[in-house]
Amino acid sequence: MTQRAAIYTRISEDPLATAKGVERQREDAEALIAARGWTLVEVYTDNDVSALRGKSRPAYTAMMAAVGRGEFDQIVAYGLSRIWRNRSERAAGIDLLKNSAVGVALVKGSDIDMTSASGRMMAGILGEVDTAESEVKSERVARAAQQRAQEGRANGAVAYGWQREHQRDPSGRVIHWQDVENVEEADVVRSIVADLLAGRTLDSITRKLNERGVPTPLRRGAWRSSSVKKLALRDLNVALRTHRGVVVGPAAWPPIVMQEDHDRIKALFAEPGRGHKKGGARRHLLSFGIGECGKCGSRLRVMTRGGHAMYACDTSAGCTGRRQVWVDELVTETVCARLARPDARELFARDDTEAREARVTADAIRARMDSAADAFADGAIDARQLSRITAKLQPELEASEIAAMASVGSVGSALLARFGGPDARAVWDSLEMTQKRAVLTALGVRVVLVPGLRGGAGFKPESVRIEPWQSDESEPLPNR
Repeated sequence: MTQRAAIYTRISEDPLATAKGVERQREDAEALIAARGWTLVEVYTDNDVSALRGKSRPAYTAMMAAVGRGEFDQIVAYGLSRIWRNRSERAAGIDLLKNSAVGVALVKGSDIDMTSASGRMMAGILGEVDTAESEVKSERVARAAQQRAQEGRANGAVAYGWQREHQRDPSGRVIHWQDVENVEEADVVRSIVADLLAGRTLDSITRKLNERGVPTPLRRGAWRSSSVKKLALRDLNVALRTHRGVVVGPAAWPPIVMQEDHDRIKALFAEPGRGHKKGGARRHLLSFGIGECGKCGSRLRVMTRGGHAMYACDTSAGCTGRRQVWVDELVTETVCARLARPDARELFARDDTEAREARVTADAIRARMDSAADAFADGAIDARQLSRITAKLQPELEASEIAAMASVGSVGSALLARFGGPDARAVWDSLEMTQKRAVLTALGVRVVLVPGLRGGAGFKPESVRIEPWQSDESEPLPNR
């Protein structure tokens, strides 16, 4: 009876997707089948797929399913390492071939009878040699990558923001290379950092890059907010070399972002709830603790009443309420009148020590809440205890986060430089909501809805207290 044969071909790396390697394996396997007088049933191919780490190999999976159905008698491969490199996968495969009475024929090697103990032993020994060879190579590659990282050298393709310059010998052979700044790409990274420090959202920055037609690092597709964030946070921007996510030392390429700006970017993204993370988050001017109820002290939320958006205290009591558009305009006029003064920038020239201390406190509180969550997961505390801990710490965390945001550094020097002149209102109107809130927070502005004084026709400015300037007699409220 003529033996039915299936061919399996695989190559680990084919970066250009030419499939020439697997094509050569197929040709040699077909020649062996023809010489044996067997019948070719199917060809299974996994191109550009490693077999060492147990990654998905669709063709291998389909072939082994066909083995279980008894569709052929022999698997023909160039070498046993083409079929298996992973120990657990090899053991399962040997058992399946034994139970299905399917043998293995190798172009470079002997036939292996999987129905006999000696055949399975041989498959195991040869396979272990293949696995060891791959593991030794993997260790060697990993060690070389570690050494390159410790020396500050790049690993692989040049990163976005730089370009590679090669030094060649007289015959044209590359003997050395170095990464130097790519001015066009580096400017993109610097603009992203500057926009984030100016309070712009990731979504708006991404939208601007796509509208301007700026090529992405991959030179295809559109920018995504995740890729923008990744570019901004890279330690390699300040010429720091990382290995497996850990900074190991200075890099061999020049920095393209100032260390101070990089530290501020890290701090911005370390603060939970920052408006720059998602463009739609906290879209109201007085959110994030800027506005509060003058009676109960709670934060303000926006609700719809009588077809109008209203600021109201974030409780069921409903202590106060003012029409949002009126309050926002009052705040805008008051703040812009102050920012139009020549000494406006001096308002931002203060020590950020308290903000930094508040950030440390917030980090400590989050660590305590994380520990409580871990304790609940481990069964050390019950749900009621976790709820009590969270209820106690959450207000403290929110207060610390608000204080941490009151940092001049969260506004950005480029934005500050635009104030201090008659066009302050035009500058304000050009800002995104996140930038406006950053300015208010850095100025220490607090907007209080005064209880007992209702708005209404014409609106009463005295029903809204804007601190600290309304206590300054030289700063009257704008006429309305």
